[in-house]
Amino acid sequence: MSWATSRPFPAPPRPTSRACSPAATCRTPGTARRSLPPGRAAWPRWTASGSWRKWPRRRGRSPSNGAGPAGRAGRKEGAVKHYIIGTAGHVDHGKSALIRALTGVETDRLPEEKERGISIDIGFARFPLPSGRRAAVIDVPGHEKFVRNMLAGITGIDLVILVVAADEGVMPQTREHLDILRLLEISKGLVAITKIDLVDEEMVELVEADVAEAVAGTFLEGAPVCRVSSVTGEGLDHLLRTVDALLAETEPKDTTAFARLPIDRAFVRPGFGTVVTGTLVGGVIRQGDRMELLPLGIEVRVRGLQVHGEPVELAQAGQRVAVNLAGIERSDVRRGHVLCAPGALRPTRSFAGRLHLLESWPKELKHGERVHLHTGTSEVLARVLLLEGDALKPGGTAYVQLKLEEPVVVGRGDRYIIRSYSPVHTVGGGMVIEPHAQYRRSQAKAAIAELQAKESGGTGGVIAETLLRAGMTPLGLGELAKRTGVTVETVRTELPGLGADVRELEGGLWIHRRGFGQFCDAVRAELETFYGRYPLRSGLGKEELRRKLGLGGKEFAALLAAAEAAGELSVNRDRVALPGRAPALNGAQAKLAERLRAAIAGAGFSPLTVAELKQQVPGADTEEVIIYLIEQGEAVRVGDDLVIAAPVLEEAVRRTREHLKARGRLTVAEFRDLLGTSRKYALPLLEWMDEQRITRRAGEERVAGPNG
Repeated sequence: MSWATSRPFPAPPRPTSRACSPAATCRTPGTARRSLPPGRAAWPRWTASGSWRKWPRRRGRSPSNGAGPAGRAGRKEGAVKHYIIGTAGHVDHGKSALIRALTGVETDRLPEEKERGISIDIGFARFPLPSGRRAAVIDVPGHEKFVRNMLAGITGIDLVILVVAADEGVMPQTREHLDILRLLEISKGLVAITKIDLVDEEMVELVEADVAEAVAGTFLEGAPVCRVSSVTGEGLDHLLRTVDALLAETEPKDTTAFARLPIDRAFVRPGFGTVVTGTLVGGVIRQGDRMELLPLGIEVRVRGLQVHGEPVELAQAGQRVAVNLAGIERSDVRRGHVLCAPGALRPTRSFAGRLHLLESWPKELKHGERVHLHTGTSEVLARVLLLEGDALKPGGTAYVQLKLEEPVVVGRGDRYIIRSYSPVHTVGGGMVIEPHAQYRRSQAKAAIAELQAKESGGTGGVIAETLLRAGMTPLGLGELAKRTGVTVETVRTELPGLGADVRELEGGLWIHRRGFGQFCDAVRAELETFYGRYPLRSGLGKEELRRKLGLGGKEFAALLAAAEAAGELSVNRDRVALPGRAPALNGAQAKLAERLRAAIAGAGFSPLTVAELKQQVPGADTEEVIIYLIEQGEAVRVGDDLVIAAPVLEEAVRRTREHLKARGRLTVAEFRDLLGTSRKYALPLLEWMDEQRITRRAGEERVAGPNG
């Protein structure tokens, strides 16, 4: 069963009031919507459950050659590249119709969208490509009232199709969308001139000239321009090939980075529970993963995954993903939240970065001005604090700090857009440099210098930021190289230059100083909680502490050694403690301890169990005092539950060594007689000596071990 909303094809045609040009042959839009583009044998369809039923066949091409479900059998999943394609353009210029013609999917899912004939919210569809590359296309609304939804949908795209209608040309929202794409630093795209069936050749050429003027000086200058008709299918194959060629030059998103999914939709599916969707902009998500929902800071579990309505066990960067979550209610989740690897990011209410004010904006941006901030799928109100000057002129660029009225989740290098408070228009945008900034204008020069250094920090800065994002999880050279996209040798060369910001640990691991501090703080917090419950115990077991912190064995051992060397904690055998802490008995506990010492020593080579000791020496703290005596070295736990006095055990070891030195071998019966005890106690005592490598089994006998 798919969690996706059902989108059967075909959809009813949308009415229009457009007039054809005098030279064009008039046609009621929609009358030929079911026409197939040249070479297409069938439209793809979605079933009521949302699962893929049929893949379009193309001439001279078998469905098993890499496109569609039939072609997956002989292809490794990891070898397939995934991309996200976005659309942009003025309202009613044919973005949704173009996507429907290319994919067979109706992206206008809301009743209001179908009633009004315009897109209001973002929509999604699978995008078939001739090469077999996998792509999803995002349909964004063009109406000026819904630019906020357009901004949420454009997150994480690899390529954009700027849609311009041949019967209208460049319009206000065409320009605003183009401004937004520039500010987000989208670098690859093409122009689709739609509705060419409604106008003559001369009109199309005029629109092409209009487009060329509008995109001059932008990333779309010199980009391919495709003429298409969603009604007749003319130009669709050429558009597909052009998109495919552009994506061939595009690097897929980084699957080695930490998982990060900005959420654009959240809903409930009966029988499944809470489902969130978004574009996975980095890393991978696996079924069963533990993840963090930010800015709420709630840990959730991935119950299930779907990509385009198909259940998968793993989703990777560049895919549109639906995630079924356990541990969260639908009412707690909204657009703008981020699902990410635990500890990878922290919410912020203040970040600093570079801001560019659009040349077309007619007035200055003043210090402290209130704006709408868009980043990822989030929209919050914010104030722009200029670090220098009282106003930023149109076309100007400055370093700023943005104070947010609600927390958002951003990372270094993320792009953002600001829009005027009222009336709402796109004003400018920029890049996040410091996600957690707390600068003061009185320190503006130092703040600007710091931001400049971070912005131009090069590879070293990227490595430091990667370690910072890793939190208290140390990374090796190989992992750092994967996450930063450079060679291991480059990482090795850059790390020493980062100075006190990073710390080398044993085993070739590295951690940011903040991450190391985070580890030490977490250990102290766990120990304080532990001591609150067990005041007589010396420390927390290593393995229990490691599990609580969620660290791997190698990483935990390296951090523990570094923290002990720094005097942050002490390690005694298998226990971790706060340095200098010595548990102390109160008066009543001291009396219990004396009675227990006598009982344990009096048992000799026939040690008592904890239960027997509690029966002989009753008291509320008896068990804790027994553990205290064991941790202080006065007694030793043998077998599952026996407690023997340390001097008595030393005497047993002495006798065993003398016997082995004289005779070379020892049976259980001989050991029993040697201690004057019964087999019930002799066997666990002998097994304890095996564990300590004082003895070693040789068939049914014991011989001297390495410590014998």
